[in-house]
Amino acid sequence: MLTALDLINRLLNYFNIQDKPKGKAFTVVAFLANFYILYLAINHLRFKLYRWWGVLFLLLFFVFLYFIFLNFLYYFTNRRFKYDISPIVEKALGGSVKARTEAEKAYMQPTANGNGVFDTNHVLPARLHIDDNQQVAINNLVDALQKQGILTLNYHGLHDEALSNIARKTAAPVLAMGAPLPLPYFELQETLDHRWIISGGVNALESAELATVEAVGLTPMHTAAKQYQLAAAQVVLTGGPQKHPGRSGLREETEPFSITARIAFTEIA
Repeated sequence: MLTALDLINRLLNYFNIQDKPKGKAFTVVAFLANFYILYLAINHLRFKLYRWWGVLFLLLFFVFLYFIFLNFLYYFTNRRFKYDISPIVEKALGGSVKARTEAEKAYMQPTANGNGVFDTNHVLPARLHIDDNQQVAINNLVDALQKQGILTLNYHGLHDEALSNIARKTAAPVLAMGAPLPLPYFELQETLDHRWIISGGVNALESAELATVEAVGLTPMHTAAKQYQLAAAQVVLTGGPQKHPGRSGLREETEPFSITARIAFTEIA
């Protein structure tokens, strides 16, 4: 069974399959492979000298079946089992409580500036417009960030209970990527046709047009550009798979990936 799970793990990693689909595949493989343990138990129970081995294999079969059942509820439904002992087992085995706590904190920490330090009194949110071509560029950027290992969409490995707690504290959907992700490279540019755009990518050589800036705060962009020197202070990736609190627990939805930007300004001398 372990060989089968290792094989499926390598295969899914090769195709960059995310954690939840991978967990579903593991659950199905483990369920089928577990019956080989039942087969061993039945065979050993048939012979008097091996019945203790048969009993042990039978107990092992039911233990695995219990945890496979828990996995099935977690990966295929939104239900929770009343007698779930997995947190106790995780703690007994030295589970990463500290890592989980750090992941929860990361969701609630403010996103740091990514393009220098600016006076907060001279930074405003930008109103952006994203057309179809720019959306394609954002989706391509998401793929590139995943391949580089900069972006993961697994909710930092947190269970729904922790995610519900985060959703209550932030009063916002919980993104699979974690907190909005600052882009590795971004820039505010004026195009030849006098549009102001946000370009960005994994680096300056792989930059693409991601959005058109329509306004800085409440000021239209063409007016702001005449009155101020402008620079992109922060551009973050947001959207994608996310979980929202509902009456019966969290519900998962998928929004288009998008970006938000904050623009720094100073008066033209």
